[in-house]
Amino acid sequence: MVVKSATKKKLMDLGIDENFAHILADDRKWDDVKILPAENIAQICETDSETAGKIKGIIDGANQKNKLANNEAIGPVTSVRLSRTGRKSRARSRVKSTAEMDTYNSEVKLIGLEDELCDDPVYKSLVAAVEDSGSRRFTNRIFHDLTVAIHARGKNKITKPQAKKVVQQSIFALKRASIDPYEAAGIITAQSIGEPGTQMTMRTFHYAGVATVNVTQGLPRIIEIVDARKVPQTPTMTIRLAGDKRNSAEEAQKLAASIEVTTTVGIATLETDVAQRRLVLKLNKSNLKQKNMTGAEVKDKLEQATRLLVQADKEKNPSKLTMIPGVHSAEDLADLAENPPSYTMLLQLEEKIRDLRLKGIPNVERANVQLDDKTGEYYLSTIGSNLSRVSEIETIDRSRTYTNNIIEIYEYLGIEAARQAIVNELQATLDGARLEVDVRHLLLVADVMTSEGEVRAIGRHGVSGTKHSILARAAFEVTVNHLLKAGIIGERDQLTGVAENIIVGQPISLGTGSVELYYIPEE
Repeated sequence: MVVKSATKKKLMDLGIDENFAHILADDRKWDDVKILPAENIAQICETDSETAGKIKGIIDGANQKNKLANNEAIGPVTSVRLSRTGRKSRARSRVKSTAEMDTYNSEVKLIGLEDELCDDPVYKSLVAAVEDSGSRRFTNRIFHDLTVAIHARGKNKITKPQAKKVVQQSIFALKRASIDPYEAAGIITAQSIGEPGTQMTMRTFHYAGVATVNVTQGLPRIIEIVDARKVPQTPTMTIRLAGDKRNSAEEAQKLAASIEVTTTVGIATLETDVAQRRLVLKLNKSNLKQKNMTGAEVKDKLEQATRLLVQADKEKNPSKLTMIPGVHSAEDLADLAENPPSYTMLLQLEEKIRDLRLKGIPNVERANVQLDDKTGEYYLSTIGSNLSRVSEIETIDRSRTYTNNIIEIYEYLGIEAARQAIVNELQATLDGARLEVDVRHLLLVADVMTSEGEVRAIGRHGVSGTKHSILARAAFEVTVNHLLKAGIIGERDQLTGVAENIIVGQPISLGTGSVELYYIPEE
């Protein structure tokens, strides 16, 4: 995933759209991307030939610049020309190639550093307000983000008092977000999340709109996020429809019926006829209609799954289906009297048929249609999650489809998406408990969990057991075992953390302890 992020960043730096860069960087290194022809780029990015040609031109231009830069770095090149006859070699001629360096143009450089919104009235008003305040902490990026945020609120101009107020609030936010050098950011984060975490008493919270479903919230939810569990206790998904279908309740209901797992017991009643050694399925017409299925479709699914003969009372619209263990075709019915199936075979068939998935996406147990009162669109709330399979459906809006399973997000969308999902889930859990924690602490937790390109758990032994200090491990539990093992293998403790320095009685490497002073006497 680190390779993908590096390739994507390189493509975006060249001026390629983020969506195209993300698709091209998927499981490809830069060396693989730069040799792709325009036809393959068009196919991969699902775009027209003209756009693909432009992308190819940008990549080729970057390759040419890299070649020139490498030649300049190498310096003089020696070319050897040999005779074609092979009898006598001609005298070797050495040709030195030089390239003139571009002169540094300060004006061009300053123009390149200017923001694209520098001529915007809102941008100019903010710059003037900052100059009046005397603050030197504002950068072009901050001005850019503030301008975009103001435009997003429908304002194209702001007055001088309004600009002053925005700048004052921004200065306050900058001071609040600042941290001193050598500050114990990790400890502050742990305390800031741990203290409100002790106030979380509710283990579960009712999920609005989904009947009889309790979604894990509070401290248990924070624990499973930080533990990076592969499957959450209550996985859920929010699926949004695309285009005009988002306002159609009928389309939402069809989608729910197609993705919701339908088992045999959900649409039929199973009866075991011990005397006849057969299994009888009585189909429920109302459940079939709700699941958008027919009796003939159920018959075909059962035959494909079991490879047994399924007898129906009616050919077109059957209401009763019969299955006999070991009977694969109509010819096997003649031998049934001489060689009847055993009772064990009948029970095994019943157990197999009972939970057989006839329709739907695996792991999606239920899908409920919900109505968003603000936008008036319909969406689905599911119990169970399968992001990769759901994303294959054409009628959904992939950009707005979300799951609370962070590992699924990591496997399907990458490590950056997983990092943002960790922040979102932690923030939503704390907001649900009406606890306020600065987002910087959540960002630090997410950064630590995803810094190695995969989602790692933060447990009692550190990040995925990577606590290197012997004394820190020994102070937590099984002291003798840790010290004995470290002594046997000759392990060293560098005393870089907090706990180990407190144990040996020396200042920790934070604050005043981060600076070492030496006295050198004069000779």
